[in-house]
Amino acid sequence: MMNKALAQTILRVLLGLLFLIPGLGKIANPAMIIGMLGQLGFPGPSFFGWLLLLSEIIFGAALILGYKVKWTAWPLVIVLVVATITVHLPQLGDPNAPMALIDLLFRLVGIAGLIVVSTAGPGAYALSKH
Repeated sequence: MMNKALAQTILRVLLGLLFLIPGLGKIANPAMIIGMLGQLGFPGPSFFGWLLLLSEIIFGAALILGYKVKWTAWPLVIVLVVATITVHLPQLGDPNAPMALIDLLFRLVGIAGLIVVSTAGPGAYALSKH
């Protein structure tokens, strides 16, 4: 039977990868995310594009390492909430977005997982215990 600390570690590392890998992809082509934010009507899309991709990389890596997860999970919750509200909710019912409901549920599971990691702790093999 898996112990609680190992389960928390697995959740923390996988959630960190969920952000780190896309963040690294965005840094390879920041114009893509900046353009998307501009199309969505974000003010200062360059600023928010860089804020997004750096947040995904920095806080995703912090989660993987188990560094102060009580605090580092919350900026990623904000990323997912904003993505949910601005991108995924508007796609519901769009015939050109057949995976919209699945995408929405995926974001909600991510939010829930981040809240669990923030409140339950990092588990084993973490740089800090909070």
